Amino acid sequence: MIVASDTDFLRIFNDRRRCFADLLALSREQLRFIEDDNYPRLLSILGGKQRIIGRLEALTRDRPGLLADWQLQRAVLPAAERSACEAALAETESILAELLQHEQIGADHLAQRRDQTRLQLQHVTAGALAQRAYQDNLSPASHRQLNIDQ
Repeated sequence: MIVASDTDFLRIFNDRRRCFADLLALSREQLRFIEDDNYPRLLSILGGKQRIIGRLEALTRDRPGLLADWQLQRAVLPAAERSACEAALAETESILAELLQHEQIGADHLAQRRDQTRLQLQHVTAGALAQRAYQDNLSPASHRQLNIDQ
């Protein structure tokens, strides 16, 4: 077990909270770009989100077992530090709940756009098939076009 001081817990919890707050900000932008069909900017947002996820992974890699250490040590921390840590964790949970909501809305919007696109492609395909079915395949190619000069 790695023993962390109360300030280490607070610093790490605040770093994680900032990462999730940054993800939430990007998620809000992402939703706006999805609604505007601005896919180039959407890709840029996704790249930014991936970098933040990398920061979160680094925090986890640097302190494996952080939550287990927190559970073991929080009872012996001074009340003020424990309260600050618990406040940071509670705020992180709140941010995560909102982030999940935004991500679900974005996924729903993308699924709706996908379904609309699929329906449009089916209509185009059906139109092309109907055109082929009615095309006069028996007449020579020269008789298939209207020539007003003849």
